[in-house]
Amino acid sequence: MKFLISFILILATISSCSDLNSTDFPDQIKTTKTAKHIQISGTKIFAVIPTEFQFIKELIRYQKSDNLYFQVIEMNGSNFVEAKPNFTREAIEAKGATIDVIKNLTLNNYEAIYCEGPSQYPNETKIMFIFGDESFATMIAGVCKTDDKEGKKELQEIFKTIYYDKALQIDPLALASFEFDQTITNFKYAMTTANMFIYTENGEEDLQSSNSNMLQIQVMPKMTAEKAEYYANDVISRYEKNGIKLNDKTLKSTTINNNKAFELETQVTFNGMRGIMYQAVIIFDKSTVVLMASAHNDFENYLDKFKRTAETVKLK
Repeated sequence: MKFLISFILILATISSCSDLNSTDFPDQIKTTKTAKHIQISGTKIFAVIPTEFQFIKELIRYQKSDNLYFQVIEMNGSNFVEAKPNFTREAIEAKGATIDVIKNLTLNNYEAIYCEGPSQYPNETKIMFIFGDESFATMIAGVCKTDDKEGKKELQEIFKTIYYDKALQIDPLALASFEFDQTITNFKYAMTTANMFIYTENGEEDLQSSNSNMLQIQVMPKMTAEKAEYYANDVISRYEKNGIKLNDKTLKSTTINNNKAFELETQVTFNGMRGIMYQAVIIFDKSTVVLMASAHNDFENYLDKFKRTAETVKLK
């Protein structure tokens, strides 16, 4: 499970947290679901969202502008007890980040953590709010320009309205805007986190294993070839920052099913565990698909299956 959680956190581009006047966020939040609350698409979260924040399906996030937005990440294969150790001073500093303040609080009956800090991009700030219990964990991640105090306040006000409907039944694949041939690997759906959909050999039960073979698909807005290559390299750098050693970091410019793509295939080592990793960033007419997969046994066979699976990815 540690490998999977780390993989998810890397791909969700969660950055380090530092103190940016975080004391202006309350110690306790009490909410109820009102007529003004709307459901965050594909999640059990409800919030009061200003009409200026529009839902962007490709990113599964609500944004007012390119520099002011938030996204909900429901880690439905994990829980707060497991996720919480990733949000301590020691855990973040161990990854080479600097942290000044992390604020512990409560949302209704749930433990929660709030933090703010610089994004990986210049003059950009991230604020994060994670909560849950022993059965689930949910994160709301917001982004604003560092000098946009009003934007930061808007995000905080949205966070303060969060209501979690634990009994709500949802279709975790409702927002999946892609399809692919699952029979090649026979992997089963395991979990969704934001706009990332994860499949493993045995589905959700494999999330409890430290050496599960997995495949992940993410749909993003269309990128230029230059931006797609930059993104692929950026993901590689995040692997390394989180302790995943890659034997080969060479991207291959190629074509996958008549679409421009950038591929990476390499052996990896993580916490003493050897594996194979395959990554493909595929540029479609209107979107970009990122497929990432890893296996810890039968390397050549799985690498072949992952590459053949990438050839079958289509957008709905």
